Amino acid sequence: METTTAPFRALSCAIRPEWLSGGTAHLFVANYVMLFNDAARNLFSSLGLDDDYRAAHGQIYVAGALHVLYEREIFEGEIAQIDITLADTDEKRVHLALEMVREGDPKRICFAEMLFVSVSRATGRSTPWAGDIGTKLAALKAEHDTIPRPRGFGQTVGIKRR
Repeated sequence: METTTAPFRALSCAIRPEWLSGGTAHLFVANYVMLFNDAARNLFSSLGLDDDYRAAHGQIYVAGALHVLYEREIFEGEIAQIDITLADTDEKRVHLALEMVREGDPKRICFAEMLFVSVSRATGRSTPWAGDIGTKLAALKAEHDTIPRPRGFGQTVGIKRR
């Protein structure tokens, strides 16, 4: 496993014009999700959850839940950076908190929580992490337990009523 930081800088990329919503300067909702998914994939790859892992163990990981909080806009050509905090993990799942900012600006653009599940390709059912992945996830969680959870972590979706 590569040396990590808390949180883990998982993605840094320029916003492309084809990611913008039809004729507006707004990033398409699907592309926020794509960027968060790419960031999660980069984190997992750094831990060894990659093509070799999938081939050797017959396992994949799938998103089981996603919650996104949109706070600001990001525009074409700007650099989006995504940091990940590993909030929790167990023998089959991992809960991530992801924050997107604009390079050089600490104001958060977007926040997401994602839950991923280890799945056996043979059975299509959840299965424990293979090899040393569970140990690596637990070590990263311990490192990330030393930092505060991002603002908005653990919120539910709903209309608040008085």
